[in-house]
Amino acid sequence: MEPGRSTIEAASGQAVAGGSAPKIRLDDVSKSFQAAGGALEALRNISLDIADGEFVSILGESGCGKTTLLRIVAGLVPPSRGGVAVDGTPVLAPRRDLGFVFQQSVLLDWRTVLDNVLLPVEIHGLSRKAYEEEARSLLRFVGLEDFETYYPVQLSGGMQQRVSIVRALILKPAVLLMDEPFGALDAITREQLNLELLKIWRRHRNTSVFVTHDIAEAVFLSDRVVLLSPRPGTLQAVYPIDLPRPRLLDHRYDEDFVRICREIKGAMG
Repeated sequence: MEPGRSTIEAASGQAVAGGSAPKIRLDDVSKSFQAAGGALEALRNISLDIADGEFVSILGESGCGKTTLLRIVAGLVPPSRGGVAVDGTPVLAPRRDLGFVFQQSVLLDWRTVLDNVLLPVEIHGLSRKAYEEEARSLLRFVGLEDFETYYPVQLSGGMQQRVSIVRALILKPAVLLMDEPFGALDAITREQLNLELLKIWRRHRNTSVFVTHDIAEAVFLSDRVVLLSPRPGTLQAVYPIDLPRPRLLDHRYDEDFVRICREIKGAMG
């Protein structure tokens, strides 16, 4: 990247690599909730295209509508206006091709690691036997092959989140949606899981949308960072992250990395 060159795209965020059709399209998405004092506007006029295989982080201060936007993409919450499409098909309800990782691991305490991973298979009425090898392969990939028979209470927080990510991947979703999955973890574990997540992304090439309020985390993980304004959340800016991959923790100290973080911090005020 040229020294001093701005990283900000036009706020519409409509650029998709190679001019191809977007994997995800958000078209004028707005959301309001009814509250005791009247309507509470959470999001206003969000339009954004996300390319197939792209890793995009949604960044903003607490209360700006990041989680609401992600839940709209997942089909868990309907927009008040506008819409979301994946591969040109409107998202009107939760879909098998959209995996979701929550802020907490939300594992079932009475199920083993392997049984927790296979839960979506059972919910969709699919053959458990057909997915057991894939579940074991994913657990091996994240270093949990020796923990299949353990229960969540026997795992660290970082291990629980690994299980949660594997569970979201078991049905091989084309899109992986993540809502601050590492926010409750200590800094060292969080950095390690950032690396684990990028390793998973390189292997599966899911289109990934990651919600965070951590600027450095967003820049480290992403191809683009989408900055939302304070509530009501609007699309304030989109930052292309032109940093080399694969990303290494040492990249956080590079001049370009620090400059981009400062530019985003300045925009957030």
